[in-house]
Amino acid sequence: MLRTLLCAILLATSPLTLAQAVAEPQRFGDLLVYRTLFNSSFLLPEVAANTGLERGPNIGVLNILVKRDTPDGPVPVDALIGGSVKNIFEQVQPLNFIRIEEGEAVYFVANYTSTQREVLRFVVTVQAEEGAPVHTLNFQQEFHPDE
Repeated sequence: MLRTLLCAILLATSPLTLAQAVAEPQRFGDLLVYRTLFNSSFLLPEVAANTGLERGPNIGVLNILVKRDTPDGPVPVDALIGGSVKNIFEQVQPLNFIRIEEGEAVYFVANYTSTQREVLRFVVTVQAEEGAPVHTLNFQQEFHPDE
């Protein structure tokens, strides 16, 4: 359900928005970490309700997908995900990830908020399994509240 929604969102957005929303995966050894950010208004109300995400003009969604690169191709990893987002005033919001399993895929989604157009700085930690090394993604993204 979420995969279908994400595909529909990505197909409906312009190439410029798509380039900003979808980054190449970040590699940590054999782990591939994919991230997607989008405004929560793209979520249908029933999808948001079913996943536990909030919708609103000042709410964004961060989607994380972790795969392990194997000789047979990438396979999903049910990783441990954490993180936070910081605005231009250095105010920090924790990212409370929700685990979504769809078939063999496992997604981790979290809401974040911003009241204005600004560049947000994200820090996301990824651990393939308990006891494995913790990897950190640091990235920034401009947020555009819905008008």
